[in-house]
Amino acid sequence: MRLKKLELTGFKSFAKHTVLELPAAISAIVGPNGSGKSNVVEGIQWTLGEQALKTLRGKKSEDFIFNGSTAVPRLGKASVTLFFDPEEKSREFGYDEVIITRKVYRDGVNEYLINNSQVRLKDVIELLSKFGLGASSHHIISQGESDRILSAPSKERREMLEDALGLKIYQLKRQEAERKLKRTGDNNNQVESLRKEIQPHLKFLKKQAEKVEKALTLKEKLKELAREYFSKEQNFLDKESGRLAAANDKPRSELGELENKIEKLKKEFGGEEKAPAVPGEFAEMEKNLEEARLKRLAFERDLGRYEGMIELQETRQKEAGKEAIERTLVENFLEKINLYLKEGFLKSVFEKIRKAAAEFSEEIKLHKKAVLASELENLKKKKNELVSSLEAVRKEEADIAAKLAQIRLETEKKAQFKRDAERELYNAEIRAGNIRNHLKSFEIEEERLKRRKEEIEAEKQSALHFIGEEISFGGISGELTSEQRDEMRKEIERLKIRLEDSEGVGDEVLKEYNQVKTRDDFFAKELEDLSKATASLADLMKELSEKIDNDFQYGVENINKEFQNFFTAMFGGGTAELKIVKIEKRKMAEDEDYLSSETSADLSAEAPLSGAEAEGSAETGIEISVNIPRKRIRSLEMLSGGERALTSIALLFAMTQVNPPPFLVLDETDAALDEANSQKYAKMLKDLSKRTQLILVTHNRETMKQAGILYGVTIGSSGVSQILSVKFDEASELAAQDKT
Repeated sequence: MRLKKLELTGFKSFAKHTVLELPAAISAIVGPNGSGKSNVVEGIQWTLGEQALKTLRGKKSEDFIFNGSTAVPRLGKASVTLFFDPEEKSREFGYDEVIITRKVYRDGVNEYLINNSQVRLKDVIELLSKFGLGASSHHIISQGESDRILSAPSKERREMLEDALGLKIYQLKRQEAERKLKRTGDNNNQVESLRKEIQPHLKFLKKQAEKVEKALTLKEKLKELAREYFSKEQNFLDKESGRLAAANDKPRSELGELENKIEKLKKEFGGEEKAPAVPGEFAEMEKNLEEARLKRLAFERDLGRYEGMIELQETRQKEAGKEAIERTLVENFLEKINLYLKEGFLKSVFEKIRKAAAEFSEEIKLHKKAVLASELENLKKKKNELVSSLEAVRKEEADIAAKLAQIRLETEKKAQFKRDAERELYNAEIRAGNIRNHLKSFEIEEERLKRRKEEIEAEKQSALHFIGEEISFGGISGELTSEQRDEMRKEIERLKIRLEDSEGVGDEVLKEYNQVKTRDDFFAKELEDLSKATASLADLMKELSEKIDNDFQYGVENINKEFQNFFTAMFGGGTAELKIVKIEKRKMAEDEDYLSSETSADLSAEAPLSGAEAEGSAETGIEISVNIPRKRIRSLEMLSGGERALTSIALLFAMTQVNPPPFLVLDETDAALDEANSQKYAKMLKDLSKRTQLILVTHNRETMKQAGILYGVTIGSSGVSQILSVKFDEASELAAQDKT
């Protein structure tokens, strides 16, 4: 990737928009001191991500913005843009042209852009590291820093070499892996902490969830058991209902017929009671007979006053006793009838009959008293008449009695018929009572079946309450035996009790448990992934470390070869060598300021390492050992300024030969060279330009001769740097044309 153009706007002394085209392999920038030549170099270094303000000769970010002069006001921002030629490497990253821009504002805000898209500094560094442009700026040697690699501490030298060998990209990857590993460790700790935090709650929820799951299992079991139990019980109830309905039909039909028959018989008895007890003729004859008998008796009583009086008294007593006997017989008869009767209509009729009989008996009693009194008086008057008429009365009495006997026979036949009817009524009522009793037992069974239905319904509702949902019963044939029924009821009750014990633990707990369990599983999976990521990152870091160490070891060997060649060319002989040394722990523990004093090449403190000992570059450094012809050198501090410059140049050129950077910027690195060494230096630049683009800031004429384009930097009274350019190829052509 070649730098083809540089634009500066408001950067330090370049207040105006300034463009430097860099088409040649070697571009030289010349000009008087203070004109701003080094500002061009610092602009390149600044744009590539340099963060050390001191290196860029500044104290704060706004020092890089043109601060104004008497003729030009100060600016609010500064920007530098680098245009890189699209080559094969750049196309790998999807760019037709790589444009890197850095801007700074007065408030100290910095912006980085790649192809006009704002990015992070990290993105710029990663992109540049892919092309061998690291943060150590080994490819940019600013003014006064030509021997920086010689004076740098051994650890910093190692970093410069790693940058030069293109290992920065692997270091960045390793650093990124380290950061990821640290973040992974933090994440792992955080996830473990979160997982530990939810474990007690998860454990509690698990127990609750087990209760819920157990309750769900119990509910399902209860559901199946209840479906079988209530289905078979319903089959039993339906069968019993059908049986009772069928068994009731015949008795109820027979009872209906009996009730109709009883009603009919009762109506017939009601008609008989309303009719005269005997025919009219029989009643009249009995009355006449009674009158004749009374007359006869009266005549007989009147036979004597005293005897008649006594007889009359006896007769009265007898009549009174007879009346009592009649009443007793009537009452006994009525009581017998009452025994056959039940509550209801007949009971009411009986009461009416009893009351009428009592009234009738009282009327007869009164009537008899009146008749006896009247007859007694008549008998006294007709005593003589009755004696003569006694025979006629007796004859009349006999005739009436004979006739009455005939009538009585006929009446007895009628009474027998009535008794038969009464017996039939009695039997019908007995049969009806038996049927009612039989039906009563069915009613008891129906009532028992009804209560059983109510119990089953209550049990069903109770089971549904525990099941928590409506279910359909039916579809299961068969019935239960009493033992099976009792056993299933007990089992259902046991299940309900167990479900009752688990009340208060519902679906919400199970839902929460599943959520927490999912979260715990997620954490477990995260821990597993983090563990795998940790192992993967550790393997990656190991691979990167091994690659960095191996490539670094191999690169140092190659640089040593080139270093020896360039050193020999510079000094006409001698030896130069880079050595990998182990940095002592006491030095690693000191503050980084110790590095400024670590300029000695004394190898007693830092011994050379073998390849195996050099592993783990974080604890190793680079020492430089040189031997100049005809001069005994024990340390780099014993070198003169020119010798240090030649040594550093030889080392820099050796580094670029092993892994050529896209470009190399040298700011007056040839200032300390004499004419002879300048020629050697110029020749090496020419050879080096075949592999690396060179941008030189110089006052050396030998160096200027190697340039394809020469930029002159001037600064006037306005305090603004300006650029003039000369292309030597075009100038040579013009000069040749002028000669012709």
